[in-house]
Parts: sequence; structure tokens; C-alpha cells
Amino acid sequence: MKVFITQPLEQEAVDMLEAAGIEVTCSGVSRPLTRAEFLDGIRDADGAIFVWHTEQLDAEAMDQAPKLRIAARRGVGYENFDLEEAKKRGIHVTVTPVHTHTIADLTFGLMINAARKLHLADNFVRTGQWTEAGTWVAQRFMGFDVSYKTLGVIGLGKIGKHMAKRGTGFDMEILYNDPVRQPEAEAELGATWVPLDELYARSDFITVNCALTESSRHMIGREAIAKMKDTAVIVVSARGGIVDEVALYEALTTGKLGAAGLDVFEEEPVDPNNPLLKLENVALSPHLGTSVQETRVRMATTAAADVIRVLKAEAPAYPLFKLSA
Repeated sequence: MKVFITQPLEQEAVDMLEAAGIEVTCSGVSRPLTRAEFLDGIRDADGAIFVWHTEQLDAEAMDQAPKLRIAARRGVGYENFDLEEAKKRGIHVTVTPVHTHTIADLTFGLMINAARKLHLADNFVRTGQWTEAGTWVAQRFMGFDVSYKTLGVIGLGKIGKHMAKRGTGFDMEILYNDPVRQPEAEAELGATWVPLDELYARSDFITVNCALTESSRHMIGREAIAKMKDTAVIVVSARGGIVDEVALYEALTTGKLGAAGLDVFEEEPVDPNNPLLKLENVALSPHLGTSVQETRVRMATTAAADVIRVLKAEAPAYPLFKLSA
């Protein structure tokens, strides 16, 4: 049996696969693969681990990989998979939702950063601009309180729940919107389900944690932003395409929004000429949601464990859908 890994993976996961008697091959490059590289890599693979969400597993790719039995994502984004085609062909597709607390840590930190302008203050000190004391410094970096405010959570999945928990630690009122009402989570977190329009109108902070789908693409656009408070802070660590960056820029430069924290972008790597990069009221990071070593190891070994299960004719632990027996 053979498993192809799209980019270098933590050694602990590779060791697991090899200990199970599986031949492991890897592209050896730490970047998204070209289409030709990807198709060549999966050609004779029984399983594949997708380290990033850039290689498209579509019908053409599946045609080139007739032995493929499992496509495992090291992560939870699956927009690069044709799920219906995979299901039709009996290919398991799995994810690794064991990193959600790590993403929530970064997201909440990015939210505080955007609200309190810490990214600007850090640069201010490092570049020698703090030349004298006085209230002028405080005025230069005047921000927004986080505690005792209202947090709107869009998507109350595992990451959304972690964000709500962190919000309660800051004595925030928690609103949420999700296609599925969650009474148990509401009771545990003190969260209140509200329609999206009400969430937009009442929230001081909005965290976007839903998946990128055709229905969620650009859901945060001009119409949605128009319903928000002028001081609202939006933080996004899910997928960049959920937010219309043109509309976001307009709002941030016209006083329609207070600030934004972005870990993801519509185009990645982000274009250096993207106007959002020039704004002081935007805190940025380069898609670092899971950049913690212990979490990366956990994600990698979770993906490897599901590959091993499937290749041993067992059910995976984290499937996106179930295949009929």
C-alpha cells in the first residue's frame, strides 16, 4: 500500500504510516503543487494526505488515481474536494478537527490586537518613535474595549464554540447564528441564537467561523456591513472568500467599521498591493491559525490514523460523509 503526501508532514505521522507497513512518498516541496505534480503523485496511491487546501481532487484527478481509497485533509477546509464524486467512487474523505482551540486562540488574539491597535504600538516602539512620555501616546493608539461588549459568532461549530467560551471569560454577551439551533451549547455558553441581521446590528465584535461555500461566499459584503455598528470589529480566520474585501476596505476607510483582524484572504499569498495592507485599523497575519507545533503534530497524526484505518478496511474517525457498506 502506498500513501502520497502533498507537502512535508510532521515526522510523527510519517512514522505511524511506515510502522503500519505503508510506503510513504512526499512531494518534498513546501508549496502548493502544480497540477502535473499533483496528478503524478497520486497516480498509484492508495491514500493521499492533503497538507494544504490547494490541490484539487476532482473527477480528472480521481481518474488518474484508480487505486485511491482515502483523501485525508490535514485541516478542516475541504473546498478542494469534489465530495459528490468521491462518494460516488467510494473514496473516503476525512478532516482533522483537533486544532479548533488553537485557531480560536489566534482569532481571539487577533480580535484584541485589532481593537487595541497592538500591531501599530509594537512597531511604534520598535522603530524608535516613542521619544517622550505623555497622553499623546495614548491618544495615538486609542482603541476599543473588549470586555463587557457583545460578541457575534457566525457559525457555532467547534471553533465558534471556543470563541464563545473565550468571550464569556471577558464577560461578553454572546450572540450566534448557525443553520442549526444548539440548545445544549446555548445553555453551556450562555449564548443566544439570533437572525443574522440582528447579529450584525447588535454585535460590537463579529467573528466569522463558518465554512466557505457558494452560499457563504461574500456573505460579509456591503449589504451586511451596512447593518453593523460603525464601531464594529470583524475578525476572520475561516476563509478569505467569505468577506468581500472591496466592501470591507470601503467600510474601514469611510468610518462604517471600526477595525478588522484578518488571518485569511481571498487570494493567498495576499497581493502586496492589496489596499487592506495599508490600513492602520486592520491587524493581519499570514494564515497562521494552526501554527503551533503540538497542534500540527496532533493534526498530522490524526490524518495518518484515519488513513491507516481505511487501508485496514476500518471506518475512519473523522469522515465528511459515510460510505455505505
